[in-house]
Amino acid sequence: MAYKTTNPYTGEVLKTFETLSDQELEAKLQKAQTAFESWSKTSFDERARVLRKAAELMLERREEYGAINTLETGKPIQIAVWENNLCAYIMNYYADKAEELLAPHFVETTDEMAGHAVGIYQPLGIIYEIEPWNVPFFQMTRPTAAQLMAGNVVVLKHASNCPQTALAMEQLLKDAGLPDGCFQNLFVDYEQSDRLIEDPRICGVTITGSTEVGRGVAGRSGHALKKHVMELGGSDAMIVLPDADMEKVISGAMLGRLTISGQVCASDKRMFIHDSIYDDFIQGVTQAASQLVAGDPMSFETTFGPLSSIKAAEKVKSQIAKAVENGATAIEIGPEVPENSAFVRATILTNVAEDNPIFQEEIFGPVMMVFNWKDENEVLRLANGTSFGLGGSVYSNNPIDAARIAAGIEAGAISINQPTMASPAIPFGGIKESGYGRELGVEGIREFTNQKYINSADIDMKEIFAQFNK
Repeated sequence: MAYKTTNPYTGEVLKTFETLSDQELEAKLQKAQTAFESWSKTSFDERARVLRKAAELMLERREEYGAINTLETGKPIQIAVWENNLCAYIMNYYADKAEELLAPHFVETTDEMAGHAVGIYQPLGIIYEIEPWNVPFFQMTRPTAAQLMAGNVVVLKHASNCPQTALAMEQLLKDAGLPDGCFQNLFVDYEQSDRLIEDPRICGVTITGSTEVGRGVAGRSGHALKKHVMELGGSDAMIVLPDADMEKVISGAMLGRLTISGQVCASDKRMFIHDSIYDDFIQGVTQAASQLVAGDPMSFETTFGPLSSIKAAEKVKSQIAKAVENGATAIEIGPEVPENSAFVRATILTNVAEDNPIFQEEIFGPVMMVFNWKDENEVLRLANGTSFGLGGSVYSNNPIDAARIAAGIEAGAISINQPTMASPAIPFGGIKESGYGRELGVEGIREFTNQKYINSADIDMKEIFAQFNK
């Protein structure tokens, strides 16, 4: 496979990179294994020192990294620059919290033979990360910060269209003082990636990507008996109750669906609006979209950029056409965009029946599927009527109603009165075909650790626990 930087706005190929030879890949794996042997024994304080420095450098270089991000993904540069703020936040969170999140804990039993136990969390080794292009620095940071603080080391296969962001992250961590071999970017092809999963030195695999790709990685990881985390596709539901604050609803719909032209896995793609405010919603998002500025994503004036490639744009356009062929109505909103380009004009799809194939698909582009509803049980049935279960949102001024609906949505995380937002303290992940396992939060840092329990019937394990905590 070819690793290359292609400007989505112009279509120009700016830089290409060669894949690693098998010998080069083997050398990097050996380096990672050697690095783990020492990094796993470093203190939390030393690991945190590196992560805090990396966060500092991330903020210092956010304009430089934002430009690389925009050049490779096409997202508006103001969003690309902000992405680095989130990365720094995650790094600092784990630097501050890792020791607490991985602290040994005392377990009491009622079994006299077993006695009591201390649970400890130990690093496993080399973690293989397979990451997508849409928010490239965030996608790398999300698992990497946790795994480095847990004492693991990382090898990364980033998406083929954002090689320079991968190299920038590798250099950032080196500049922050991370020992050589603890984080390595790998320009590998698919066959080499498959072999990596099977390599006994790889102790865990995490992927963010499509459900289709995830199936292959999960199957190979499972066959190799490797712990793995699947962060896959989504078609999140947004349920708006009649008493919702319409200003928050419109803002959430725009932010969650059109921020980077709809190229987000965890974003509200199917919007269920109560019948009494349905027309107000359509009018509101149409008016909000009219304020978007389409153009060169390198301009800070641009708020609506192209998709990642012409191929991606063609796929979204074909999905819209298929939806219309099966009875849906497509309403274009927002600024007009150039033809024969990577742009797709923002679109509302209405009259989408359950038997329309698009109802079961994820649209990775600036498209809102909008439904009206009257019955609460019916809207929950429709919201849960896909194979996805990543995130979602509920809008209501009644906290009890909002919480009840949120609890009824089948997904890994639900936000109330706001779009899905990433927080380092809140575990992120899905159910059903959106995957399993979690990143971020306490679950994220524990995913690739050996959760070991040491028990004894004749030793005071509370005292042992106290010693471990010193």
